[in-house]
Amino acid sequence: MSSSIPFISDRQVAEALDYRCVAAVLGEAFASLAAGGAAVHRRQRTDCRDLRLSTMGAVWADRAVAGVKVYPTVRGQFSFSIVLFDLQSNQPLAVLDGNELTRLRTAAITTLVASKAAALRPRKLALFGTGLQGRAQADALCGWFDFEEIALVDPAGDAVWVQALAARTGSRVAFTTPEAAVRGADIVVTATRSATPVFDGAWLAPGAFVSAIGTSTPKGRELDDTAMDRAGRIIVEWKPQSLAEAGEIVLWQGRSSHAPFVDLPELYAGEAPWRPAGPAITVFKSVGIGLADVAVAQLAVERVLHGGELRR
Repeated sequence: MSSSIPFISDRQVAEALDYRCVAAVLGEAFASLAAGGAAVHRRQRTDCRDLRLSTMGAVWADRAVAGVKVYPTVRGQFSFSIVLFDLQSNQPLAVLDGNELTRLRTAAITTLVASKAAALRPRKLALFGTGLQGRAQADALCGWFDFEEIALVDPAGDAVWVQALAARTGSRVAFTTPEAAVRGADIVVTATRSATPVFDGAWLAPGAFVSAIGTSTPKGRELDDTAMDRAGRIIVEWKPQSLAEAGEIVLWQGRSSHAPFVDLPELYAGEAPWRPAGPAITVFKSVGIGLADVAVAQLAVERVLHGGELRR
């Protein structure tokens, strides 16, 4: 083995991966977690004054790989790096920039879960936040679903991007008010940095699918109690981490032991159906877990360094 560890840049990750291949490998990773072939290293946060260092990772035994993502938080901004290890040789595989990988996997997991749990033919998408991650959410979802209307909520939105999205998708795309966006929406995505709810849950249509991905701290929430109270099911990535980190859950006044939580390992194990029997509102709360980073990092390593798919 070379004495130097290969480095994969954000540019290389962006060129090698797309939302569909990322969603596919995420599904494989969560299926492994459901079957005991993977284990999650929960996020750890260390604070000093106004600075923070966080780590999260996983062992994916089925693929003989393990890794950790590490990132500081400075003035509210993140910078991600990932170290990946080959468990057969017990040697480092690569160090990866983690910014592009995080953008891809966060958008891809919304699309993965929506493809299994949302309405089969959603016609209206409501998107709160059109920053880097909001745009990624739109791109990923529009690559899977054929929306007639995309309603955007962002006071600092970019009209040029809106025109490009409309031209690319053929959808009616426009900025509007929170209520107008949510009313009649089949899929609602919140991709903001807001610490307080961004819409009234009473506006949600029966059968709506809501994906809240903007915050992963227990002190902030994008969804209000009404949205959580009305949800017939609440999907999370992995209960041990999600139930402790998600502000929507931690701050939910109506939360009880009977709350309709189900996580992705349970769904992949077949312990619960992906879609509810009736027109129930489904909330998917994503905080991001290290298994997703490790799975996508390994896919990037295989494509960038070996020019192919994952070696089984």
